Amino acid sequence: MEKMRFSYQKIDKEALVDELLKDPLLKRFFLDHDLDAQTVEENLISFLRYRDEKHICEECTGLDKCKLDTVGMTPELKFINGDIRLYYNDCHFMEHQKSLSRKDDLIDALYMPKAIKDATLEDYRTNSSNRMDIYREMMKFINEFSRGEDVKGMYLFGEYQQGKTYSLGALANELIKKGYHVMIAYYPDLVREFKSSIRDNSLSGIVSKLKTADVLMLDDIGGEAHSAWVRDEILGPILQHRLLDHKPTFFTSNVARKELGAYMVDNDQKAEKMKAFRIIARIISLTEEFKM
Repeated sequence: MEKMRFSYQKIDKEALVDELLKDPLLKRFFLDHDLDAQTVEENLISFLRYRDEKHICEECTGLDKCKLDTVGMTPELKFINGDIRLYYNDCHFMEHQKSLSRKDDLIDALYMPKAIKDATLEDYRTNSSNRMDIYREMMKFINEFSRGEDVKGMYLFGEYQQGKTYSLGALANELIKKGYHVMIAYYPDLVREFKSSIRDNSLSGIVSKLKTADVLMLDDIGGEAHSAWVRDEILGPILQHRLLDHKPTFFTSNVARKELGAYMVDNDQKAEKMKAFRIIARIISLTEEFKM
């Protein structure tokens, strides 16, 4: 990539000062700080560099096309204690790239389709009355949670292809814009990960993240192959920790909360039913239920 090189020899300083005084990028700076021609001449190199690099930035179409030595940076002039100083800040292309990196850092989308990362609440809005109710509930959650209020998550249930997963993704993307760490996971695959992680001793790390994420979203609970061990030793403690710590938790499922218990038992024994009931009780305490 060809870089800029500056070489000012045998220059007509007065002509350059006159040229700079006419430049719209510099005219406001000169007026704001009441700079005279002598000051401009004394800082000629800085002003010329600023002008040339700023014009290049204005015509730039992306980081891969950057022609400056400081790729991804844009110049800024400052007047500090009578001195002219040239600084460099992230350009808008670099800021966008960093925002995407921060977004990736703030969301753990485990076993979720890539399209979820592009989900938005604006796309979610429809004329369907129950969809609008859910949309309003999600906006209410965002507003209350952002104010630090103790607010419940949501339990979305309904048939396949009703937008439950997309809804969680859209909400997650709004939350990470505000700087919250969100974990969203396809629960059937997460259960399989629990079982396989025992072999490589990574289970405790996964569970810790699920317990402590600002917002946890479990997609398609009840759709996994039942495991009493996961129910009692993994899911139960995670939900209990989040309940006690007032951390919002969201779920999607094909069945209502009261029906979910039937998917969490091995038999009709009372002890088995009680274990399932404790899980459902925690989910009820953590969420408000909505049908889609």
